[in-house]
Amino acid sequence: MKIAIIGATGGTGKKAVERALELGHEVIAVARRPEVIPSAERLTVRKGDVFDAASIAKAIVGAEVVISCVGPPSNVTPGSFRKGFTNVKAGMNVMAANFSPGTVMSEGIPNMIAACQQAGVKRIVMQSGINLTDGKELTVFNRFAVRIMRRIFWRAIKDKAFAEDAVRQSNLEWIIVRPSVLSYAEANGKYTAGPAARIAPLRPLPFENCADSLVRAAASEPTWVGKIVNVGR
Repeated sequence: MKIAIIGATGGTGKKAVERALELGHEVIAVARRPEVIPSAERLTVRKGDVFDAASIAKAIVGAEVVISCVGPPSNVTPGSFRKGFTNVKAGMNVMAANFSPGTVMSEGIPNMIAACQQAGVKRIVMQSGINLTDGKELTVFNRFAVRIMRRIFWRAIKDKAFAEDAVRQSNLEWIIVRPSVLSYAEANGKYTAGPAARIAPLRPLPFENCADSLVRAAASEPTWVGKIVNVGR
């Protein structure tokens, strides 16, 4: 399958590119700074800005499915996390991104939808966040945790909610993936994913696991189409 991954330089985006290539797919990596993406077999790198629908439409030409890995920039890198605990500066960067998320989701996702329609791409997979759930599928404690996070990070929730609504109302085959809090921790391949899956929102999920679930949604989980998928541990 030919998969376009938008936001290919981010924490999840990099891993999604790697995972899709490992599985033998052809990948179009789309980013504002394509020059930082290393070359690889079956990989095409193209420049695209989610605030410019025309550039995205041009970048995804030839793709069968689009995976969106865009989100508020947090300036967090793998070196920002130490084994066993989270670096304070990294944690502050993540918090800042959620307090001031900008409009990368609420503007970028509708532009991706328009680009898919223009380029003839029929399926889109959107990475969102578990804090968008109403919590019905979670334990009592985790429902409470989600409610608290929704109150604290209401700006980020509002931005992602607008994006999710746009995806659900589109005429595309869509899948929304809601991972728990993400981490640069080493992945072990063990995670839970599925519609209304019961996960722990505060238990860190490695970017690599999230990326694997996104590629699965794009290429090998037809029963997920038209559904919201929780991913976590």
